[in-house]
Amino acid sequence: MDQATLAAARATALQAADAADAIALARFGSPLRVDTKPGGTPVTEADTAIERELGGLIGEAHPEHTTMGEEGGGGLAADRPTWVIDPIDGTKNFLRGVPVFATLIALVAGGEAVVGVVSAPALGERTEGAAGLGGRRNGVDVAVSGVADLADAHVSLGDIDRLQQPARLWAGVSSLTARAWHARAFGDFWSHGMVAAGSCDVAIEREIEVWDVAAPACLVAEAGGRVTDLAGTPVLASAAPAPNAVVATNGLLHDAVLSELAQPVAPPPDAPA
Repeated sequence: MDQATLAAARATALQAADAADAIALARFGSPLRVDTKPGGTPVTEADTAIERELGGLIGEAHPEHTTMGEEGGGGLAADRPTWVIDPIDGTKNFLRGVPVFATLIALVAGGEAVVGVVSAPALGERTEGAAGLGGRRNGVDVAVSGVADLADAHVSLGDIDRLQQPARLWAGVSSLTARAWHARAFGDFWSHGMVAAGSCDVAIEREIEVWDVAAPACLVAEAGGRVTDLAGTPVLASAAPAPNAVVATNGLLHDAVLSELAQPVAPPPDAPA
């Protein structure tokens, strides 16, 4: 995809983010109709309104592309670029009046997120990037940190209950956080955004979908970092479902983090030799 095409797609993504912000802020803090999806997660009228609005806007601007989203479904197309939409990442926060939520918009082509926008209107933050064009937060260039030692690393985790299984992953997470300088569970888009901006050095999430990771993956990559699964494979390297776990780092720490997460589970103290 050439630079002119990327620039046009980036402009569309920013226009879509403006529309999403307006819908989200108009409903934030107000009573909402809430449904429960089969997996038990909530979906609000704001989620469906944003995804519907963005699907129409993007479809009109780029009829040659296809779209997929958290509420409308779909998948990554092998033969043409796919727009990936998470209308509200952090729906539970949104429901409870916590301002840590965002709309995630990405364009995926050739197994890579080539455009990404994460817009968190209640925080007054928008991070965006495009392949080869760098990443910016509120118009200012962002870059990952230069931290190269796990002992100096700031680690952000996703939902703790999701990271506790399988036992091997939890053992690795526990080992990593014990070695790190500091660890907090910021979660969702916020973790990845802080890696892109250099505020955190590592972010780990489990049980994610393509729409959770496509836009953040673009932003972290354009800021100089890496985003892979636990085997080190780029998260959007195929049209397969999203990996079970995602690791985003500043790049310098990536191999060390993957090695730490692969630590074997120690046997109980009274286990036979």
